[in-house]
Amino acid sequence: MRISTPKAIALTVTCALGLAACGTSSGTSPGGPSGGSSAMPSSGVDVGKASAVTPVDSATLAKAKEQGSVLLYSNADEQQMKPVIDAFEAKYPAIDLRVLNMNDAQTFQRYATETATGVRTADVVMGSDAVGMLDFVGKGNIAEYTDPNVKNLPEYAQLAPGLVAMSEDPVVAVYNTALIPKDGQPKDIASLAGMSDSLKGRIGTTDIGNPTQFGALAGYIGRHGEAGWKNIERLGPNSGVESGTGNLMQKLAQGQYSASYFVSGTVRALIKGDAAKVLNYAYLTDGTPLIPRGVGITKKARSPEAAKVFVNFLLSVEGQEAACEGGFTPYRDGVDCAYGVPAIEQAVGAGNMILGGYPEGIVKDKPALDARWKKAFGR
Repeated sequence: MRISTPKAIALTVTCALGLAACGTSSGTSPGGPSGGSSAMPSSGVDVGKASAVTPVDSATLAKAKEQGSVLLYSNADEQQMKPVIDAFEAKYPAIDLRVLNMNDAQTFQRYATETATGVRTADVVMGSDAVGMLDFVGKGNIAEYTDPNVKNLPEYAQLAPGLVAMSEDPVVAVYNTALIPKDGQPKDIASLAGMSDSLKGRIGTTDIGNPTQFGALAGYIGRHGEAGWKNIERLGPNSGVESGTGNLMQKLAQGQYSASYFVSGTVRALIKGDAAKVLNYAYLTDGTPLIPRGVGITKKARSPEAAKVFVNFLLSVEGQEAACEGGFTPYRDGVDCAYGVPAIEQAVGAGNMILGGYPEGIVKDKPALDARWKKAFGR
């Protein structure tokens, strides 16, 4: 059966974003040609000079090779992680990187269950839920390890003792270009709120229970206060709410939504080729929140040295380049990436990036933020 062009493109986007039941061929990286690695575009901005290589010491590496594997619980999906896995195992063929993909809440619950019963659990955890990660650290689940690469990173990279950002993922707006042409697409939340009455029911976002939505809201309100709430409360009655980015992007590609906001920036690497014929993303010029994706070694790690080698790789220039291929957002100097922090700064200006680790008071403020968002969205 021949699929009509709009449906065919929507299906291509759906498959590319890892939605629905579409297979991913081995050897195909996100946005890259089939059977080969992705050729990442140059950011075309000054990314600074890479610092000297700061690997783990030889004794740690030797023990890591003896341990032979590292188990990661990650909130990033398989397509995002593939370039990182491939690059790590190519550099350290004696260490097998096993990755289980799950959301942050599942990670915390699984770790609690496994440690209580004494079975093998994660050596490393990766997550974007600021409140959940801080609670996880507060309960003593993260080893207080400082990687040699930390001295080469900005101060905001250290999120908590033993917990460091491997990526600073922005939130973006995404538009269906067939329904809203590029020259008519709002570039900030205030403008989108202003036209939301005319788009009632055709604007989408994710639920406040999604860590990306909560992180974006906390950052945006932290910057704009009551003026920001006025925009959010105008958008609320006019917005459809999805549980996750997958459903949101699928409905955008199929034309059920014309616009979306506070979308995880990891979709940027996937909006190309046929997908770019339908979708376009834009940074938010009245404040682009960048949400840290934290990574830490667990206290109950069975392969703690192998975990140190993996975290060291993630924070290196080489590791950040591999992360860029998956759509993560590298932030350390010397990483040429079209999705990196310098490229975002060029697009919106340094003053319009909401960047700096976890927002102050985010744990204390969460109940009030949740409640006011739910009221605005009628949840």
